Amino acid sequence: MAGYLLKPAGAGEPTTVTVEREASPGAFTIRIGDRSFRVHHEADAQDRGFLNIDGRSLPYFVYRKDDTLQIWIDGAVHVVDVVDRTAQRATSRSTAAQRDDLPAPMPGTILAINVKPNDQFESHAPLVVMESMKMEMTLSAPHAGRVKEVKCKPGQLVDMGAVLITFASKNDAAAS
Repeated sequence: MAGYLLKPAGAGEPTTVTVEREASPGAFTIRIGDRSFRVHHEADAQDRGFLNIDGRSLPYFVYRKDDTLQIWIDGAVHVVDVVDRTAQRATSRSTAAQRDDLPAPMPGTILAINVKPNDQFESHAPLVVMESMKMEMTLSAPHAGRVKEVKCKPGQLVDMGAVLITFASKNDAAAS
């Protein structure tokens, strides 16, 4: 689950928004105050999908620049500033903080790789830059660690979920 503190651009009081992944692929629950909304992302994009409110399915598109979000929902544009973002991870071993690899969040082309095997990195360090749907994105480290293997190269087309980098486990680190 991830939490955000958002406020209408230029005015208003901040509101806490939480986003929780559901069991079915691409499905999320968004909570704003005491209201909940189901969201389904399109399989090929993280910035658009359908928002289900009271039985209605509304298309949406999100554009982010720095700490401002422009959210287009069914023809209306809502502009909000991200005041704070806090990732609240569950303690299960399947969380990103416990992963031993960096998967591609969507299909795309690898533009740059900022690390090589045995490089140490800090949490949130930029590891890979990729392009998808004409959008450039930097994939960051989910935790501090050491690169075990780089499994991609610049110019390579990758599928969603493809492992781009593997991280050394604590056992690997103790052995070296």
